[in-house]
Amino acid sequence: MTSVFPNPATASSLSSAEISRSVSLLCDSSIQEESKGKFLTDLNQRGESAEELAGFASAFLGQAVRPGIEHNENHPLVELCGTGGDKAGLLNISTAAMFVVAGAGGRVVKHGNRAVSSRCGSADVLEALGVELHLKPQRVSEILEQAGCVFLLASDFHPVVALMAPVRRSLAARGQMTIFNLLGPLLNPAMPEYQLTGVYRREMLPRYAKAMGLLGRRKAWAVHGEAPVGVNGGIDELTVTGCSVVVSICEGKIENFQINPEELGLPVASSYAELTGGDAPENANRIVTILSGQERSAARNMIVLNAAAALHLAGLAGTLAEAIPMACQSIDSGKALASLELLRKASVSKN
Repeated sequence: MTSVFPNPATASSLSSAEISRSVSLLCDSSIQEESKGKFLTDLNQRGESAEELAGFASAFLGQAVRPGIEHNENHPLVELCGTGGDKAGLLNISTAAMFVVAGAGGRVVKHGNRAVSSRCGSADVLEALGVELHLKPQRVSEILEQAGCVFLLASDFHPVVALMAPVRRSLAARGQMTIFNLLGPLLNPAMPEYQLTGVYRREMLPRYAKAMGLLGRRKAWAVHGEAPVGVNGGIDELTVTGCSVVVSICEGKIENFQINPEELGLPVASSYAELTGGDAPENANRIVTILSGQERSAARNMIVLNAAAALHLAGLAGTLAEAIPMACQSIDSGKALASLELLRKASVSKN
């Protein structure tokens, strides 16, 4: 069978024209699923370039539903999320951290979906927390102003991506990763100025950071956390189980460094036990317990670390060390939990 797709093996990166053509073909129901699957598999096996990640994201963003959020120089937008795919089964760290950032004065626009590679995705746990997921685009800005944070359900704001569900399900059933396992955090239709993204593949960090820069992020971190001793793989979050590797991009300049939680006053967790999550109701209850100050654990420390990084990226703290007490105060003052309550009420009101 002759493929209608460009051959990823012929170049280190597809051209913008080839990316545009590929997206059109992937959305075309008349193209055989086998042909789509081979293209996505070949691209993944060669390794997606930064330009391809940004190019595919731009193509899908061009067809996305816009949430109508005004960008404010004094109150920039920040996103914190992970690609998924680490199979660590952790609590929804970045979702909980969203409320901590909002409680400390940040403006968070989080974009995500239901679980694909875990028991509980960001949308699943937010729904269990009583947050309305299906928002009218014209109400997004209002909800953000009321709660300091808002969640954009990917399937609502990217209807075109849903056209590729059959081939994605088929490949996922065979354990085949594709560019779609990396694209999610790049598809936020609000186009935030600042972004913290956990990546399950450490070798992808430089390319991922560059892709975020190509998409217009002023400053962004691509991060990968070390797993505890004796555990294979890594974590798509900043972690307290060891050091985290960070590739930062700011105004086109790339930097590489590591974050040691002990140097920030956060003890290293010896295992996943305190960090693992369960189903949506279980994770929702745990998040409320942490945000209400009742649980002081490795999970809380990990939420604090990721929230602090987002606060630092958004310019609300000069250094990561300065942001740690800000994140703790957001929880201890009740402001983080209040942000959750505000989002819950605002999302269901007249939506």
